[in-house]
Amino acid sequence: MIDNPIWKIVRDIVPISTTRGVGLITMEHHANRQIASLQEQADVLIRQAQEIEDRVKLAYSIEESIYNFEPVALQEYSLYEHRGSLILTLIEPSNSPPYDKFLTTVRKLGDSTWEEVKDSTQDNIIKMHTEGR
Repeated sequence: MIDNPIWKIVRDIVPISTTRGVGLITMEHHANRQIASLQEQADVLIRQAQEIEDRVKLAYSIEESIYNFEPVALQEYSLYEHRGSLILTLIEPSNSPPYDKFLTTVRKLGDSTWEEVKDSTQDNIIKMHTEGR
């Protein structure tokens, strides 16, 4: 949780009467639920910001890599390390490329950032759908 007095749960309330005590407990319960909900939303925003930052860093790395073609948006490429340089290529690791080390599979996005491809299942579905048109 964020270190902020607003996020802290108040537990030192001493009810004056039973009716007021129940009201304070109810208020505290709802306030804590709302605070938890806001914290969850903040966590999502932080994760999204980190993902954007990661894509930008990857874009800089790829910009410095060696390749002799114009990358196409959403096309998958393999990123290798070879003799101290990064190499971007269409050659997949399964095709025994002549490079030292496979790093990851990437694809260029429409905003000119790049993302790591973690699972190609969704991409295959999209490819089958677009090829069927």
